[in-house]
Order: sequence, then C-alpha cells, then structure tokens
Amino acid sequence: MRPRGRDWSVCGRYGLYRDPSPFARKLGARVPASFTFAPHYNIAPQTPVLAIRNTPERPLLAMQWGLATRLPTEPLRRMSTFNARIETLATSPLYGPLLPHRRCIVPADGYYEWQRLTDGTKAPVWISRRDGEQLAFAGLWSPDGGDGDATEGSCTIVTQPANALLARYHERMPVVLNQESARAWLEAAALASDDALALLAPIAGDVVDVRNVGAAVGTVRNDGPDLIDAAAAPRVQPTLFD
Repeated sequence: MRPRGRDWSVCGRYGLYRDPSPFARKLGARVPASFTFAPHYNIAPQTPVLAIRNTPERPLLAMQWGLATRLPTEPLRRMSTFNARIETLATSPLYGPLLPHRRCIVPADGYYEWQRLTDGTKAPVWISRRDGEQLAFAGLWSPDGGDGDATEGSCTIVTQPANALLARYHERMPVVLNQESARAWLEAAALASDDALALLAPIAGDVVDVRNVGAAVGTVRNDGPDLIDAAAAPRVQPTLFD
C-alpha cells in the first residue's frame, strides 16, 4: 500500500506486451540486430525496462527502472524515486542536470492506476491509448546503475498533474508524448530547461481509454494477458484523495 499523502503509485506498474521495435523506428531509433522481445504485463520499479536514449543513434535498450546517479556530495546510490515530478524537474539537484542532456522515451502499451474507494479498498484500472498505439512515456536516464550485460544505465519516468479524465483515478499521471514531441525529446543536442519542459504537454482525455481490471495485478509475480482483461466496476464509490 502506498504511504498516505504522497505521489508513490503514479506509473508504478505498466505493461509492454507488443514488440516496440516498429514504434521505436517511428521515433528514429536504432533497434539492434540482436534485439529480442519478451512480453510483460506487470512491469514494476527496480526491474529492467526498455527505453530509447537521446544519444545520436537513439538505441532501444534495456535500462534499470529506478534512477541511480551521483549527486555532487554523495556516493553512487540507487534512488528510490522511479518517477520524477515535472514541477521540480529543472530545479532538482538529481534531475536538473539530466534534463538538458539525458532524456529518454519508455514505450508502453498501457499502465495501471489504483483508485481508492470509500470503503478503504483500492480498485485497479488499465489506461491505454484509445487508438491502439503504444504510449511514449517521457523519461530521464543516467549511465549509472546498470547491471552489466542485463541493463545499460537507469531511468525514471516523468509525471505531471492528471488531466480531467484521469484525475478521477489519481491526481497525477505519467507524461505521454505525441510522436512529434517524442522525436524532439530524443534530440541528442542539449535543450534549455524551458524548451525541454515545453514539450511535456498533458495528453488529452479523449486520447486514452480506461477500464477496470482484476486485483491480480497487485502481486508483482503475476504476469500475463489476463491482467488487462476487463473486470466489473467496483460497487462502492471512489474517492480521489486519502
């Protein structure tokens, strides 16, 4: 259960079950000849995820989800924050130095959110694009925190205040970029912080579809297509905030 009053669950679980290679190539990414894909329906922080980095070749590669970086006065450590709040993206001593130079896109087929109900329980929903296209989460990356041959560096996903539709489920949402903004986010050249932030416009409510799903997604070891099957809506009323 998330600690009360904090933004811990935003984009804390997502799914990528379709090969993202075509999606990545639309963004100008290079897909290595050795690339292999395994579908996952319940991706959690501190596990390997696929991301496109904004280096000149824009490689699609595996990174650790959970940013590790070296602050000026501290040794290398794995950060517990797997999301980065847009409000402090440019000013944070952790994220600010990465924003101009180290941006990435994390592809997804959809993500989960947990809606708190008036009886104290939480009901999961699956959020995806209505047109069936994959989502382009805006992220930042660090060369630190990789796991040898398994992952190359680490990354975090940017979050922002939810649009009117998604605010019914949580007050925040991941930043989802359209194709034009995603390509600009992946430019290898340095971007001024204001220019980078200007790319992070909220996705419109009519772009996404939300459906109730079963509680099995709450257990990390569960991973299969049944997790995103539609489930009956909860019988009790939702509440937005703790």
